[in-house]
Amino acid sequence: MEVFIMYDISCDKKRNRVEKLLSSYGYRVNYSVFEISISKAKYKKLIQNLKDLTSKKDNVRVYILTKEVIKKSFRLHSHEGIFNNEELYF
Repeated sequence: MEVFIMYDISCDKKRNRVEKLLSSYGYRVNYSVFEISISKAKYKKLIQNLKDLTSKKDNVRVYILTKEVIKKSFRLHSHEGIFNNEELYF
């Protein structure tokens, strides 16, 4: 499965821990946005780890990308990633 995880965490120590965790699963596409290709089993573990590292005052968002969404998505001036289709959809 393909996911985007983005966060806004004010505590430096906590934010660094989340960044380190997400870096071990995928790669950074923006300062606080990670693109991750992951199995369902590893995804469950990742989400539990994120829950353990963060609290309700933190803003962490997870977007699961379906195959249909990926087919209609593209990258524009970016590094390689899960979006291989270069066709533009409007």
